[in-house]
Amino acid sequence: MVGTLLDMAEEEGRERPRRAEMLDLAIHGLGARLSAVFPATSRDQAASFALATGVAWSLLYFIVQDWMPWNPGAHAFALDPFGPFNSAGVLVTALWVLAGVFVLARRGTAARFSLLGAAALAVVLILVQTPSSSEYAVVYPSPDRVTFVLLAGLGLIAAVGKPHRKWTTAASATGWFAALSGALLVMNQLDRVSVPLAAGRPGWCDFFNRYLWAGGLLAPGVVGILVVVALSAAVAFRVTGHRLGGALVLSAVPWAASVLVNWATYLGGDPSAVVMAVFMVVVWVALSLAALTLRPRARQEGQAHGAPDPA
Repeated sequence: MVGTLLDMAEEEGRERPRRAEMLDLAIHGLGARLSAVFPATSRDQAASFALATGVAWSLLYFIVQDWMPWNPGAHAFALDPFGPFNSAGVLVTALWVLAGVFVLARRGTAARFSLLGAAALAVVLILVQTPSSSEYAVVYPSPDRVTFVLLAGLGLIAAVGKPHRKWTTAASATGWFAALSGALLVMNQLDRVSVPLAAGRPGWCDFFNRYLWAGGLLAPGVVGILVVVALSAAVAFRVTGHRLGGALVLSAVPWAASVLVNWATYLGGDPSAVVMAVFMVVVWVALSLAALTLRPRARQEGQAHGAPDPA
């Protein structure tokens, strides 16, 4: 390859490669490195999980935040309304659902563009929309930074691989949706019991902030520990020769990013939160490097699980 580039440069009287050639070499070189660290099987597994998670989360977020059909009056309190909806987050949901339809229809390229569009739009909304209040007693409908960071990361992970067109992917999305819906309903009911007279609070709440990210099921400490568990499992898979480790590392990245944003947004003034964030990052990085670089333990049959038979 280098010889060919030198011959072309000599014929054209050049002593340096063109910018287009340098860019092409850089892109393909990074792609080769990525494939070496995260093989296609790992990327596809992580993409399938990210697709199922992103479709479920975005759809539920649309229902309980952007639509709120049980309380039409919530639209009057929206900080950045988008037509009949409480925010432009409905567009992110539409792109996620469209990507799921494209995958089921075996339209991989269209699905990838839809996922990248959903990730890019989530980032734009994070930057330009009015953020939800850090006060969880009353929060006006608006795109939540933590949730949209998660959706942007899931979109990128889903786009770098080829999500499997299998019933398991649809079942995973359905399971996520059912689990989140049940958690929100249960926690909302418990909140009404514990705070029966919330004077001045509207009849709606910021569900994802109040019941999941803010000290609920997905509080920063809980998600941080779950990421540690996932990365520890990735290390174990790496040592035993299974190839699921790379998929777990990729799948954990959006969740780790959401935890850091949660800490930075809502707990930044707490010194203990800063110490915990630094400690978690060190642990995550160490486990990720171990999961990607440790030498697999040799099996009795002399090959790693999933490796091709030399015959």
